[in-house]
Order: sequence, then structure tokens, then C-alpha cells
Amino acid sequence: MKPDQLSKTAAFIAIKLYGLTRIPAFQSLFDDSVINFYDRVVRNLPFPLNQYHYWLKYSWVRRLYIWSEELLLPGDLLHIIARKYYIRQLINELKDDEYNQIVVLGAGFDDLAFTYSQKGFSCYEFDVPHMAKYKQQFLNRYYPDSKHPDIIDVHLTDNQQKLPFSSDSTINRDNKTIVIAEGFFDYLHPDLVGNILNQLQHFFSDGPALISTHFALDELPIHHRWSFKTGVKTVGEELKLHHDINEFGKLLTKNGFIIKKQFDHLTMASKLQEKIKTSLPMLNGFYLLMSK
Repeated sequence: MKPDQLSKTAAFIAIKLYGLTRIPAFQSLFDDSVINFYDRVVRNLPFPLNQYHYWLKYSWVRRLYIWSEELLLPGDLLHIIARKYYIRQLINELKDDEYNQIVVLGAGFDDLAFTYSQKGFSCYEFDVPHMAKYKQQFLNRYYPDSKHPDIIDVHLTDNQQKLPFSSDSTINRDNKTIVIAEGFFDYLHPDLVGNILNQLQHFFSDGPALISTHFALDELPIHHRWSFKTGVKTVGEELKLHHDINEFGKLLTKNGFIIKKQFDHLTMASKLQEKIKTSLPMLNGFYLLMSK
């Protein structure tokens, strides 16, 4: 994404999560503090995006919104819930293994770094300059008395591939660290993804745990694949990592990350559908992985 613009991809992820968590079944998956966080995020978005905060309070608008979203790309909405829910499950498992530091790549409007800062983790967010400034202003406005993550601005391109790691970094290279790459690698060329993975391995004394999402677009029907790509282009983004899941696994392994857990869309869908009694489907080709 461009370094001087608001990420509309991040904005619509927040809007979709906000809208679904107006429904009690979906709301039950998250702590009240998380629900309130996204309520404030959507309320704080620039016009006209902030109008979703008002309209999605109404059940008939939510039904219309869900119908239209599912018509264009079936499973997109439940996949948003799944990534937010299951990433938390993995972080909590790693917490029990004494991981105490989190680095979120391309954080957008995500709450993870803020939420886990309140739970005693040392947390950091990397994002492009405009989004980093916007997020800091948001936290200062709505959470002035809470502990904030460190928000570090960085714009990665094919020509600028270095993460802001250095000997004087406030990030503790000796801490057991979780790196979150939620919807981050999809917008980068494979060589840049490999470079980033390599930097992560070499900076931390003990290789970090990586929690990442992956979209295997080859698993989508052609018309849904077109809809996915078109939707991304409409908000000014471009998908660049077109690996199938096996190729992505090889890319991780090549750079020292061995997959320890892998959830496919069917596994996540069946558990969520049973837990909250929803009939919404899950987006084909969506994966969540934890690698070390």
C-alpha cells in the first residue's frame, strides 16, 4: 500500500468485524474490550467510512450487508472472524510457553498489540507512516491512560527491504517473540517475503514463532478469485504472492520456519459453525499457520 494513505483494506476488515459483532453469537467469541476497540475504530474512521458505525447497528442493514458480501465472495465474512479468533488461541498457547513479546507486521487497525500490551506483553507494530501516525493518534484519543504498543513506521518495497531492526532497537532480541503476519505477506512479492523471513530469523536470538495467514487463490472458483482480486484492487491494493499452500510452506521452510500447526478453511469453519451456530461459510483457500 502507499505510505501516505489510509489502508482501506484494513478499514473494511475493521468494519466487517464491527458489523458481525453486533450479533450476539459472534460477539460471544471476543472479550468486551475487543468489541469496544473496534466500535471506536469504526466510529473514528474518516467520512464516509464512519457511517458504517451508525447503519450497522440496525439488524436489517446487517442482513442486507451480509447478503451482498456473501453474494460477491462467499465466506469472506466468516474468515474475518476466524482469523481474529484463532490467532488469539495460538497466542494464548504460546503465552503458556513463556512467549512475552509480540511484533505485528502491517498492523492496520488490529487490536492485538494493544490488547496484549494490557496483558503484560511487550508489543510492537510495524506499519507505513500514515497508518502508524493514525493508529497512534487513535490510541492517544481513546486510551490515554492505558499502556500502548510501540508503533514503528516502515514502508517495505522491492527496493527498500530492511525491517527497522538494529542494535539500539527497543525490541528485545533475546525475548521469546511472536511475530504476527495477518494478511501481510499477500501484498508482497515472494522475494521480499523471503527477505523478511530471513531478517526475522537472524535478528532474534531464539527464532520467533510466526503466526501468518495465507490465501491460496488457486483453491477459489474462477469467478470468486476474480471477485477477490477485484475487491482488493478497488481499494488500491494488489495481491502479489500467488503461491499455493505447498509453495508457501516451502518458502517458510527455506527461511527457517517449520510449520507446527496449520488450519484450513474447512477445519476452522466446522468448529466456528458448531460453536456459534452460524450458517455462514468459510472462504475457500484461507489458511492460518503457526511456524517456528
